[in-house]
Amino acid sequence: MSLPARKIRFSLVVATLGRSDEPARLLASLAAQTWRDFEVIIVDQNDDDRLVAPIEQYRGTLEIHHLRTPLKGVCRARNLGASQARGDWLMFPDDDCWYPAGLLARYQEMTENRAGDFYCGRAADEGGRTIMGKFEAAPVHIGRDNVWTTLVEWMLLVRRTAFEAVGGFDESIGPGSGTRRGAYEVQDLALALVARGSSGYYDPALVGHHPKDIADQTTTAKIAKMRIYSSGLGYVMRKHGFSFGAFLPRLLRPIAGIGFYALTGRPGMARRSHQILLGRWEGWREATDAA
Repeated sequence: MSLPARKIRFSLVVATLGRSDEPARLLASLAAQTWRDFEVIIVDQNDDDRLVAPIEQYRGTLEIHHLRTPLKGVCRARNLGASQARGDWLMFPDDDCWYPAGLLARYQEMTENRAGDFYCGRAADEGGRTIMGKFEAAPVHIGRDNVWTTLVEWMLLVRRTAFEAVGGFDESIGPGSGTRRGAYEVQDLALALVARGSSGYYDPALVGHHPKDIADQTTTAKIAKMRIYSSGLGYVMRKHGFSFGAFLPRLLRPIAGIGFYALTGRPGMARRSHQILLGRWEGWREATDAA
């Protein structure tokens, strides 16, 4: 299904599955944006009508397009939504994130005042404290060496033509991909963009919000999830031609973690480090040197 043609600035593609309250919160934050030239494309992977009510609630204040698909996998959904987008720029909000009212206006200023093909900010809790990993403390150009500390999927803004030129997200990576490569899809995309000569910029003043994961990280389910996520790192590094020497520290850290946690009486964390190690090595072995 093709969406009606109209030139707009931003297309926000939201892949969603299994949630209703969280997408409603996201839509509320988008309805409050001071910059209004954007569309929202909801790529609904649910088998039921749980999103109908929140979408209808905001249809009068937002330009919303509701796409249903039987396809599973976050990157498949993002690529599907992007194929229907009309904006000059694409953004891919998580269905459980939300944005400050001035964020899209800040991105608009960035596209006007700093030449580039993609931009990113950092993940923060409601108090502004960084979450979801380590991020650079100062603005910096995004390159091969810092994609690990400058990117998070739902804060990425990318020029649509640049996104299309690299074929979008690799659908074999990310949650729901059907592979063991459960994360690092945005780093994979950025590395492909950089390889084609695209310019990226990170600014920690660009902040979006996401629930902080405060659950026990040593449960069987959490440890299994970390193995899948870690596999994505090894795969992406080898796919994009990083040397084994560059990858080796990513193995040594969890090895050190195994020893440290075992010696300090934290067997759950030792098991977690072991699964991270296995995942990273599995991902590296699965990849071929594609760069």
